[in-house]
Amino acid sequence: MILSARKLTLVCIIVAFSLLGIKPIFTYAAISNAVPIEVNKTYNGTLHEGKNEQDFYKFSLTSDGNVTLSMKQKAGVTWDVTILNNKGEIFESLETDNSELIEGNAAVQVGLPKGTYYIKVSPIPYDYSAYGQRYEFKVGFAASNNYEKEFNNSLATANAMNVNQSYKGTISDGNDQDIYKVTVPNDGNVTLSMKQKPGIRWYASIQTSSGKVMEELTTDDSELIDGYASKEVGLPKGTYYVQVSDDSYSENEPYEVQVGFIKSDNYEKEFNNSLTAANKMNLNQSYKGSINNSNDKDIYKVDLPSDGNFTLSMKQKAGVKWSVSILNSKSQDFDSFVTDDSELIEGYETMQVGLPKGSYYIAVEPDSYSEDEPYEIKTAFTASNNYEKEFNNTLTTANPISLNQLYKGTMSDSNDKDIYKIVVPNDGNVTLLMKQKAGAQWHAQLQNSNGYVYKDFITNGDELVSGNASVQTWLKKGTYYVVIENDSYTEDIPYEFITSMKSSALKASQIKVTNNKGKDDVIEVSGTAKADIVKVYNASSKGTLLASKTSTGPSVTLTTKQVGEKAGKVYVTVTQSGMSESDRVAAGFSGEQSNALSASQVKVTNNKGKDDVIAVSSIAKGDIVKVYNANSKGTLIASKTSTGTSVTLTAKQVGEKAGKVYVSITRSGMSESARTAISFAGEQSNALQSSQVKVVNNKGKADSVTVSKIAKGDIIKVYNASSKGTLLASKESAGTSTTLSIKQLGQKAGKVYVTTTNPGMTESTRTAVNYSAER
Repeated sequence: MILSARKLTLVCIIVAFSLLGIKPIFTYAAISNAVPIEVNKTYNGTLHEGKNEQDFYKFSLTSDGNVTLSMKQKAGVTWDVTILNNKGEIFESLETDNSELIEGNAAVQVGLPKGTYYIKVSPIPYDYSAYGQRYEFKVGFAASNNYEKEFNNSLATANAMNVNQSYKGTISDGNDQDIYKVTVPNDGNVTLSMKQKPGIRWYASIQTSSGKVMEELTTDDSELIDGYASKEVGLPKGTYYVQVSDDSYSENEPYEVQVGFIKSDNYEKEFNNSLTAANKMNLNQSYKGSINNSNDKDIYKVDLPSDGNFTLSMKQKAGVKWSVSILNSKSQDFDSFVTDDSELIEGYETMQVGLPKGSYYIAVEPDSYSEDEPYEIKTAFTASNNYEKEFNNTLTTANPISLNQLYKGTMSDSNDKDIYKIVVPNDGNVTLLMKQKAGAQWHAQLQNSNGYVYKDFITNGDELVSGNASVQTWLKKGTYYVVIENDSYTEDIPYEFITSMKSSALKASQIKVTNNKGKDDVIEVSGTAKADIVKVYNASSKGTLLASKTSTGPSVTLTTKQVGEKAGKVYVTVTQSGMSESDRVAAGFSGEQSNALSASQVKVTNNKGKDDVIAVSSIAKGDIVKVYNANSKGTLIASKTSTGTSVTLTAKQVGEKAGKVYVSITRSGMSESARTAISFAGEQSNALQSSQVKVVNNKGKADSVTVSKIAKGDIIKVYNASSKGTLLASKESAGTSTTLSIKQLGQKAGKVYVTTTNPGMTESTRTAVNYSAER
């Protein structure tokens, strides 16, 4: 079959486009017969004057997302391309560029919900360049819930937005606005952020359903701009709306917007610009917020559970000043400050004020360049009766204070005056003392209710000043007043002072210390009064507190684990009711008992005819060794101080017979030990005379040795040698003489060697006795 030239040309075009992956579409000039197309594919066509002067295409989105319509541009040709719905309402449109060197695609983006949409391709009015020119376009699509979905230019059609997620969209023209609905799930801090782009400015705001703007921003269009424009605002839980609109050259420019959220009770919640609308603030926590404009004011309400010192601090920032005040429900100003905006400023501006239990308000206001600048404010509270409580600038409103306690306060301004009332319980010397500080001078005085000043002083404000200013005066029992005023530069500078009376010191005779061994030591103090506080220290100043006890009567007994092993001193004070602690009084004590000697350390030599010797080893230089004849009381036999690690003592006679001595040791700084019993042997018995001994060497029967002139209990021993040798016989005498039997002395004549051991004594030397040969 031969094709006509026209058909052949058409076939060639179809084959060519098929090879290129571009689908040729034969369109119609009515939306009702629009040609179906698929997203993310390229299509082309041609407009013909008088025939299809506009082409319609139809596409469907299976889910919400972002549509990108792009059209290939061509020099000298202009197409108009529009995205429509079935009512002909325009979502977005573009016009291609016909410049001589033009390349690439013209494109627009629009977020659309799931549904069916139309593309219209047409020439621009009075421009015929598009006829007969092949066009090429594509409908790109990315499924997402994070794109703007037109039409969303009213609160009723607002797109849903989740916190902490980015959303993208475009402003189609100068009159377009995109609105998002966002639910803040809890009280907290909301950050409205928008990505910035050179040459383009968007306006964005977050507002209530009634149109009240909570915060707003305009992006920066500077040439080198980068990052995000952001504004923070504390908001209560609820529903809000984000509006995005054109400010300058933002038509058809993709934007990116986000509502960040941090759950917290510690952010300012608008609108809080009056006492009745004040945000609740918890003590000892930081809070953040921002001043929207020069007329804005943020107010917080704080409840103090008891009397005490309230500290308010604000983080400082270079180039920015905030004014901060502490108020009561009548808007009376207790104190205030303005932050420092110096170039290198760091840290916090702080003020302190003593306040009674109750509700108070903190007002934050702009002072200089603080609009839309995030601030951070924090409070601290110390419950105490030892802080000034405003307002206390008259005798009738004077704060009651106690003796011997430290009090703190501040002067809110140069005309402020702080007055304290004090009761002196007894006649005596009263001391008023105030800590000095460089650069500040306070005037302090002690006076009575009639205004008579007993003593006063002005603190030293020199640069290197330290220590305290003080005065002392004798006052009768009664009520008096301490008045503190500004002298120079004391505004908002914390001061501290104390009014004291010292208790009378104890006498050493009132104190008895018992230094026990192996159990708690005891300190007994007499002559006290009920409620007196007695303290025991190990040093005359500073040192360690060993014991403390409140007396319940005329005496008090304290215990401590250890006052010291060796003799020493403790230092005792008394603090009487309403007065300060007395001076310390030294009380001596003896050392603990020395550890007793062990028997192995002592050796006793009981000499005959000369002094006996007691040797003690393993001791220390300075130890005193004593020897007694009884385990208690008795007679001191010998005493000596060691000059080294051992000592030798002598005694005329520890005893002829075996017995015991009792030895003690007294180590340096300690008391005498218990006595250790040491046994000793008796002296050597007197040797027998040869005349006292008769030896019979029998033949054929046992030999005998008879010893006479001895005493009952004497032990007689017979040996075969003058030393060592063999013991031949041994017998204890039952009377004044005794006979020992020996099986065989020997057939021939010889000698035996006889000893006696008297009761309680050691063995005598051997006496040689001859015997005859057997017969």
